[in-house]
Amino acid sequence: MLLMRAMNIQYSIGPCRLLDIEELKIHSGERIGLVGKNGQGKTLLLNYLAGKTEIEPQVEFHTDYSWFQQLGDLENHDNEWKTLSGGEKTLAKLEQLFAEKSDLLFLDEPTNNLDWQHIEQLERKLESHQGAFLIVSHDRSLLDKVCTRIWHMEDGNITSYQGDYSFYAEQKELEYQQQQEAHEKYLKEKKRLTERLTKKRNQAKGMRKPPARMGNSEWQLGKNKAAGQQKKIERVSKNIENRIERLEKVDKPFEWEEVKMDYVLHSPVHRKQLLMAKEVYGSVAGRKLYQVPALKLKSGSKTALIGANGSGKTTLIQQLLNGGETIDFAAQAKIGHFDQILENLPVQETVLQFVQATSQLPEHLLRIILGRLRFKADDVHKPIGVLSGGEQVKVALARLLTGDFNFLILDEPTNHLDLEAIEALEGLVRDYPGTILYVTHDRRFVDRTATHLWVLEKQTVHSFEGGMQEYEEAKEKPKEVDEHEYDLMTLETKLTELISKISMAPQGVDNSDLEDEYQQVLEQIRKLRNS
Repeated sequence: MLLMRAMNIQYSIGPCRLLDIEELKIHSGERIGLVGKNGQGKTLLLNYLAGKTEIEPQVEFHTDYSWFQQLGDLENHDNEWKTLSGGEKTLAKLEQLFAEKSDLLFLDEPTNNLDWQHIEQLERKLESHQGAFLIVSHDRSLLDKVCTRIWHMEDGNITSYQGDYSFYAEQKELEYQQQQEAHEKYLKEKKRLTERLTKKRNQAKGMRKPPARMGNSEWQLGKNKAAGQQKKIERVSKNIENRIERLEKVDKPFEWEEVKMDYVLHSPVHRKQLLMAKEVYGSVAGRKLYQVPALKLKSGSKTALIGANGSGKTTLIQQLLNGGETIDFAAQAKIGHFDQILENLPVQETVLQFVQATSQLPEHLLRIILGRLRFKADDVHKPIGVLSGGEQVKVALARLLTGDFNFLILDEPTNHLDLEAIEALEGLVRDYPGTILYVTHDRRFVDRTATHLWVLEKQTVHSFEGGMQEYEEAKEKPKEVDEHEYDLMTLETKLTELISKISMAPQGVDNSDLEDEYQQVLEQIRKLRNS
C-alpha cells in the first residue's frame, strides 16, 4: 500500500540546489534509513515532506504521519520541560510519537542523548511498528537492526539501496572499487592510444626528410610515393585522435586523506597515570549519583565512560575538570574539553584560521587532519558561520585534536556528525598520541576506539582494562572463585564436620584431639577473615 508519494522535490538557496529529486515513494512496511554527509539536506528533506518549508510541496499522503524533530528545533516554554535533561526530553517526545499510532513515522536523529538501554528500547518499538518509517540517524547499530532500505543523499539526489546499513556500506565500497578499476582501465587505454599516436606522428614527420644514405635525386623520385604513405599515416593518426576523444572519461573516485597522525605531542605526559582520584562523590538535588573509592586514568589510553541516562556521567566529568584535593592530575596535563556548547565559535574566522590558532603543528598536517574530517581543500577557507551544525562540531573537534593539549575530554562528540565523519573520527581518536576520556552513546564507536572503560552503574565506577568486546565477553564468563574465598569455604566446611563429630561422640570418650583440631581450624578462619 502506498503511504506517501512526492514529486518534483526541488529546493535552492541562491545558486545552490540542495534538493533535486524527481520522485520519492514510501509503501507500508518500508523501514528506510536516510544517510548522507553533514550539510547534504537530510533534515531539510524531512521538513520539505512535512510541509515545513516556504515552498508548497507536491506530496500526496495516503495515511496520517507523525514527526520526531531534532530537539534543537523544538519550542517548549513549559518550566518543567526546561528542567529535563536531553535524554529525558527525547524519551518524552518518543513516547508521544508512538502514542499517536500513525502508520508513517518521520524521525530525525531520535537516538541523540539516549543511553544504550533506551536505544535498544527504541529499536524494539521500531521493529514492532506495523506501518513504515523514514529515519535519519548516525547510529549504525540501529540502522542495521531496524532498516530494510537505505536512502543515500548526495548532491541533492537520493540513491536507494535495498538492505540494512552494513549492506549499503558494502555496496558503496564495491562501487568505489568498480570506479577505481574503470578509472585505471581508462588511463591504461588512453596511455596506449596516446603512445601509438605519438609514434605515428613521429613516423610521418620522419617521412618528410630524405634517408641519410639516399641522395636528393633518388629522394625526389620516391617523394610522390612517400607522400601517399604519409597521408595514410596521417589518416591513421586522425582515427586514433578520434578514438581518444571518444573514450568515456572515468574520474578517479574521491579519496579522503587517511595519513596517520604520526606526530609526537608537543607537551607529553611522563607519569604512568595521568589522573588519580579517591573518594569521588557526586549528587544532584540531594540525590546520590555515585561514590567512587578510587579512579585511575592511564596515560595514552582511550577511555569510554558509559552508563545509563541520569547516572551522573556529565557530573563526574565536570567534577574532574573542577579538580580538588582528592583529584590529582599529572603536572604536565593540558586539558582540552569538548562539551557540545558551540555558541562561542568565531563565525567570521575560517576553518583553517580557527584550528591554527591553538596548534603547534605545521599547516600540511593540519590540512591532512581536516581532510580526514571531510574538509576538502577549498572548505578550509570557509567562514565558520556558513557551516552546518555538524560541520561546526567537526571544526571544534579538529581544534582539540590538533591543539597544544595532551588530555582530551569529549562529551558526546559523535552527536550531529554524519556516518562518514564518525568513521573518520574513529581513526583520528585511535591515532591520537595523547589521552582521551569520552562519553558517547554510539555503541560501535566505543567498540572501535576504546582501550579502557569506566562503567558507571550501581552508584559507582568500575574500571575495565580492555575494549567493549572484551568487556562483554568478561561479563558472560562464570565468576571465578577467589582463592581466599575458596580457602575460607573449605575451612568452614571442615569446622562444621568437626562440630558434628564432637557432638555425636559417645559419652566418656576422649575428644581432646577433635577439640584441638576444632580450635586450630577456628583460629585459621579468624586469620583469613581479618586478612
